[in-house]
Amino acid sequence: MKRRERFQNENQEDWAADRLDLRILAILQRDSLISNQSLADAVGLSPPACLKRVRRLREAGVIDRTAALLSAEALGYRLLTVARVKLDRPTESAMAAFEARMRELPRVAQCLTVAGDIDYVLLIRSRDVADYQEFARRILATAPGIRSFTSEIVLAVNKSTTEIPLDAD
Repeated sequence: MKRRERFQNENQEDWAADRLDLRILAILQRDSLISNQSLADAVGLSPPACLKRVRRLREAGVIDRTAALLSAEALGYRLLTVARVKLDRPTESAMAAFEARMRELPRVAQCLTVAGDIDYVLLIRSRDVADYQEFARRILATAPGIRSFTSEIVLAVNKSTTEIPLDAD
């Protein structure tokens, strides 16, 4: 009997995944350019059946998108900075305005709303310290609604993955 895992997609709709779906997802998140034939061979399905499953996973919103992961370092963005931002008054409108502004800035790799003493954590890519300092002065120090921010330069990235765990550790 097939074991099926129950999940919710981003629209909070239930969908069920069996072991084949999970194997397909594991392979695709390591190599999204794998051919359908190779993927089908790896999971033991016919190519049409495999393609049908992949399409179903996309339609369910489980496969959100496919993208090339670029090397920030190779493109000259060698500095990663963590900025912690506190808003003056974290009202809905102030937060919406701040989030919209952060989405517009290509160097802001991530903007995370957090609970606790601060309101946001930003991951910011820069070419070097002077480049980040200019960004912080121009954007963070002058942005309306920001009470304060702190910056931490990342010395080393010891783990970075885009893979989602598909089984318990």
